[in-house]
Amino acid sequence: MAEEVNGAKPKVGRTQIFCIFLTFRVLNAVLTKTFFQADEFWQALEPAHWKAFKYGELTWEWRSGVRSYLFPMIFELTYRLVSLSSILLHYTLLLLSTIGSDLLILLLPKYELTWQIAEDLKRLPFDITRSFEYSGVIYAPKIVMALLASIGEYYTIRFVQKLYLLTLDKKSDKEERERRADLSEITKFALLLSLTNFFNCFFITRTFINSFEMVLTSIALYYWDWTGGQMVRESSFTKALIFAFLACLQRPSSGLIWIIPGISLILNLVSKKQYRLLSVTFSKVIRSFLLVFTANTIIDTYFYKKITFPLFRFLKFNLMTPLSKFYGVAPWHFHLFQSLPIILGASIPVFVFGLFFRLSKKSFPKRYLNPFFQVKLTIVFNLLVYSSLPHKEFRFIFPLQPLFILISSFGLLKLNKEYGKKMTSLKSLLWLVPFVSVFVALLLDTFHECGSIEVIKFLHEEPEIDSLGFIMPCHSTPGQSYLHRSDISDLWSITCNPPLHLLEDPEAYSKLETYMDESDHLYDDISTFIYRNFPPLFRKNLRSPGKTYNHEWPTYLVVFEHMENAFLKDFLKDSSYVEYNRFFNSLAHWDSRRSGDIIIYYKLPFDYNDVSVANN
Repeated sequence: MAEEVNGAKPKVGRTQIFCIFLTFRVLNAVLTKTFFQADEFWQALEPAHWKAFKYGELTWEWRSGVRSYLFPMIFELTYRLVSLSSILLHYTLLLLSTIGSDLLILLLPKYELTWQIAEDLKRLPFDITRSFEYSGVIYAPKIVMALLASIGEYYTIRFVQKLYLLTLDKKSDKEERERRADLSEITKFALLLSLTNFFNCFFITRTFINSFEMVLTSIALYYWDWTGGQMVRESSFTKALIFAFLACLQRPSSGLIWIIPGISLILNLVSKKQYRLLSVTFSKVIRSFLLVFTANTIIDTYFYKKITFPLFRFLKFNLMTPLSKFYGVAPWHFHLFQSLPIILGASIPVFVFGLFFRLSKKSFPKRYLNPFFQVKLTIVFNLLVYSSLPHKEFRFIFPLQPLFILISSFGLLKLNKEYGKKMTSLKSLLWLVPFVSVFVALLLDTFHECGSIEVIKFLHEEPEIDSLGFIMPCHSTPGQSYLHRSDISDLWSITCNPPLHLLEDPEAYSKLETYMDESDHLYDDISTFIYRNFPPLFRKNLRSPGKTYNHEWPTYLVVFEHMENAFLKDFLKDSSYVEYNRFFNSLAHWDSRRSGDIIIYYKLPFDYNDVSVANN
C-alpha cells in the first residue's frame, strides 16, 4: 500500500484515521436536524421509503426514469433492516409481556390493579415497537451516511499520502528521511482540513447523491494509476475504474474528473510505444464499464420494473433540452466566487497557494506525468465546464473535494516548512479558524431551517389525521421518510413539476420562459389561486355544481409564516381553522416565501359560520 512505500509509514495509523472520521461523522449526522435542499430527501430517502414500505410519493424524476436507483437502494436495505428488527423486537416483547401478564394474574388474581398492569403490559410491545421503528427510520440512514462519508474521507487521506510518496524526490539519505517524516505531517494536515471543513460538516452526512459521488470518486482517485501506466495490470487499477464508472452512472457529470488523468495515462503509454499496456488498459476499461453498467441496469430494472437506462434520459434532459434551466440559471462566475469559497471554507488561502506554486521537487520527464499538474488541470477544467452550464448549485462541484483537500494539504505543508518559524505568533490564532468553521456548520445543522423537520416529526405523533395539506413552495419539508404514516387518506402539497411536455417541442426554449408550475401560480396571485383551486371554505352549499377542485381544505394545514401574513391570516379569521402549533424555522431566508416560522392550522370538526347561519 501507499503508506508502506519505501518503508515510510505515518504515525497516525489507518484504523485510527477511520475511527476518528467515523466517530466525528456519526456525531455530525445525529446532530443534523435541519433542511437544506429538497433533494436530500426526495431523491434518496423518499424513493427508498416508497420501495421498502410500499407507500409514499415519487417525484417526476423517478416517474420518468431519470435517476439511477443504486444510492437510494442503500437506504431501502437500511429501511428493510429496521423493519425486520422491529418485527423481531415486537414478537420478543409480545412473548415476554404475555408471560409476564399471565404470571401476574396467576399470582395476584384478586386485585384490580393486577388486571390494569396486565393490560398495560400487553399494550407495551406495540408502543415500543412503533417508537423503535420510527427512530430507526429517522436515524438509521444517518448512521449509514456517516459510514459512507467516513469511507470517502478516509480514502481522501490515503490519496494524499499516496501522491506524497509518489512524488518524493530521492536524493541523499538525510533528505529522504526528512521528507518521509513529512508524511505524518501532511497526514495530520489533510485530516484536519477534512474534519474541520465547513461544507463537509454541513453537507457530507446529508443524503445527497453528490456526497455519494464524492465517496466513490475518492476511492477511485486513491486506486488510480498515477505512475503513468506502471500499475495498469494491477487489481488496484481495476478498482479505480469500477468506482469511477459507478460514480459516472449515478451522475454522468462525474466523468469530467477522469478526462485529464485518462488522457495523461494514454499519452504516456503511446509516447513510450507501450501498446501492449495500452491494450490492457482499454480492455480493463471496457470490461469494467460493462460490469458496472450491467449491475447498475439490474438495480434500475428492479426499481422501475422494466429495463431502464437513466444515464441516457439524464443526459437528454440536461444536455439536449433547455428544461434544466427550469430550476434556475446562475451567472458564469457562480462556482468561482460562491461555490468554491463555501466548499473550501477556511482552507481558501492554502488552496490558492498550493494551486499556484510548485508542490513537488521531483522532476518528471514530461509535465503531464506530474500528478499535481493533472490534479490542478482537472480542477480548472471542471470549473470551466460547470461554469458554462446554466443551472448551478454549490453541491455540483462537491465531488472535487478530494482534489481540493489534496492541494490544500500540500499547500499547507509547503507554507509550514517555508514560513512556519516566521509565523509562530500567529499559529495559535490560525488554529482557531477551522474550529470556528465547525461551530458555524453545526449551528446551521441544528438551528437554521429546523422547523421543516420538526413539523413533520410532530405530525407523525398526532393520533389521528384524516387529511393533511401543505400550502408552501414544493418539497419544503421531507415526505414519508419522516412522516412515516400510511393512514392519512388525503395527503397533498403544492407541486412544481417541470414542463415535460416540451421535451420534444422545437419551440421549447421560448415556451419555457412563460411556463408556470403550480407553485408559481400560487405565489403569483395567492388569492386567485386559492379561489380557483379550493372549494368555498365557509359554506359547503356555495360550491359550484359539477366543479372539481384540485385540493380540498384539510384537517391539518401547514404553511410558512410568509403565507400567513400575505393571505391566510385574514382569510381564515372567521373560519373553523385555529392555529394548532408553531415551529421556529429561520431568522432569515434567501427565499422570502420560506421566511419565518412554520405554522400548523387545525380545522375544528364544526364550522362556526354554518352554526351561526343555522341559528339565524
